[in-house]
Amino acid sequence: MSHSTSGLSRLAVLIFPVFIAAVGLASVSGQVSSSGDPDGVAKGLHQLFMHDVCTGEHLPQPDTCIHAQLIEKPVTIGGKAGSVYDVRLRIRGLFEPTTILGGETPDAAHPYYQVGGAIRQKDWSAWHIDVSEPKQTYWLNHYPKVSHTIYKEDFEATIPMAAGATVTVRVVDGNNRQMDNAEPDRADRMQIIAGVTDKPLDGQMLRLDVVKVTVR
Repeated sequence: MSHSTSGLSRLAVLIFPVFIAAVGLASVSGQVSSSGDPDGVAKGLHQLFMHDVCTGEHLPQPDTCIHAQLIEKPVTIGGKAGSVYDVRLRIRGLFEPTTILGGETPDAAHPYYQVGGAIRQKDWSAWHIDVSEPKQTYWLNHYPKVSHTIYKEDFEATIPMAAGATVTVRVVDGNNRQMDNAEPDRADRMQIIAGVTDKPLDGQMLRLDVVKVTVR
């Protein structure tokens, strides 16, 4: 019996560090950004990633690529019926510019974020969030002029959303071409979103994270 117990002890000594290492690896690989939404009201928006990929080359303009003209992801807001929630989002993206006509600028520090209005430059990708109730459109890439530039954005915005509302995250383009982040010969390309993309991706992209949700 003494020999058997000693053997089990040696086996435990060998297995225990491996078990600890495995647990450590699991905890690292499972890391996610925190959400201030314990009730999961806007859980469909947390860590939402939209990638407008390149589907082909556009040889007349080598810093652009062919892409889909519409990509959208609808999310249903939870919570108590009749309630309206202020959902604070962290918004990060790599976008080309468009121009919005008639929108409002709620934060002067982030003039590319517009509330309301309509697309003026329809041949450029327009990234936005549509909320069905209270009904409104929130534009993410408004600039004074369009250009072959990819802008990196990282800001926060609070958007009211009613329980049961449909929130549609969308990018629409009037033509089938977009600026391509994966072109290495320009200073504004080959960018990443730290903590989200570990290498430069083609096309353009958006990442949302829920920072805080409060009921009105």
